[in-house]
Amino acid sequence: MTASEKIGEALAGEGAGTGSGTGAGGRAGVTILDLRYDLEDKPAPIPSILFCLQHVLIMFTAMIAAPLVIGQLLNLPPDQRTTIVTGVMLGCGIGTVISALGVGWVGSRLPLLLGAYAVYIGPVVAIAKGSSLAAASTALLIGGVVLFLASPLLGKMRSLFPPVVVGTLLVITGETLIRIAANIAAGTNSPYAGNPWSLALVVVSIVLILAINRLTTGFMRALSVFIALVCLYVIAIALGFANFQLVVNAPWFRLPGILPYGSLAWPDTAGLTTVIIYSLISAIYTMSITLALCKMLGVEGNEARVRGAVAGDGLGSAIAALFGGVPLISYDQNVGAISLTGVGSRYVVAVAGGILILMALLPKVGAVIAIVPPFVLGGTLIFMFGMIAAVGVGILTDSLRSHRDLLLLAASFGLSTAINFAPPSLLASVPPALHILAGDGIVVGTVTAILLNCLLPDEKK
Repeated sequence: MTASEKIGEALAGEGAGTGSGTGAGGRAGVTILDLRYDLEDKPAPIPSILFCLQHVLIMFTAMIAAPLVIGQLLNLPPDQRTTIVTGVMLGCGIGTVISALGVGWVGSRLPLLLGAYAVYIGPVVAIAKGSSLAAASTALLIGGVVLFLASPLLGKMRSLFPPVVVGTLLVITGETLIRIAANIAAGTNSPYAGNPWSLALVVVSIVLILAINRLTTGFMRALSVFIALVCLYVIAIALGFANFQLVVNAPWFRLPGILPYGSLAWPDTAGLTTVIIYSLISAIYTMSITLALCKMLGVEGNEARVRGAVAGDGLGSAIAALFGGVPLISYDQNVGAISLTGVGSRYVVAVAGGILILMALLPKVGAVIAIVPPFVLGGTLIFMFGMIAAVGVGILTDSLRSHRDLLLLAASFGLSTAINFAPPSLLASVPPALHILAGDGIVVGTVTAILLNCLLPDEKK
């Protein structure tokens, strides 16, 4: 048996069964709630729609954030800003359906949703300003194709992610994203910055989710995030934060166009290289999320699932770029939602992908979801990212076996946190080309964890 197979067997063994707790058949320390719907379960139509709307609402703010920021930084006209958002939603929808259901060897066949990856904002803006938006789209398209083609090789890196590394990466991811969610909740860089309702809505969000989870059971508990979000929408409307003009102005139907910014244009070498590097780094991130989800669901995190997840990201990214969007990545907040709600069905996520496609074609549908400003939902994101860190802590509870493992966790988490909270002067000596990589806590923590796992001697006998 190879090292990769041993690790896959260990993960499957630790995750076997459907109960919670540490007894036989339980996912010790990993699953926060029992799974109401397992991976292959197919809920009835109405529950499926409600569950998938829950996923879409959770990821919507993060999904449209990157396209909107790019539009602002490039001062694009309204129609081109809409084109970027439409391309992202279409790529997210098609990529999610393929990832959840699988097409041949493409797709993890797991409940993974694809969403826009904000790390590409810098390269897109730089290439578009230096060359053209068409050149930026070409670079993103090439990056997606490279990731798709490299997925079989990346799938063989499964052995670099034992449980201690996966748990560490989830803690790092949760901690890093909570900082981002806090900025969203505070309305940073938006007209809502300093709004006195910001903190109140964060508290209300968390109290709602906790109350629904502790005071309800079964179906209602599985919809806890959705119910909390609906309550927040009602509160936002009552407080006058809703912008119904978005719905009025949105057209009923829009047919996305291929290469909307013109024919393919070769980007500059530096920009293209940066995009490809980011694509490969995003693959490492997707691999860790995939393996964590496998552990939560009690299925083997084998090479085929890892390869399929990375290939799904690459294909979805290429589709998004082809229609004017930005690259995608398997989203983590939805993994947090699964651990909270217990809805682990991949078919629910496939339906969510279908809704994203519908939103791309029927802009009024997406406008209804977008009527409230992102800061209203920031508290929900904080909780979801906290769930990701909690899942990581659960995995570490089972996998920290030696002083070596503690060193790996301390160094990776410490460096990641230092990067996240350090002043800009810390990176003053770093070459500008490496600023985005060296300034990303998740990237620094991931690279550190993988390197230390390879370099530190194993103390286990």
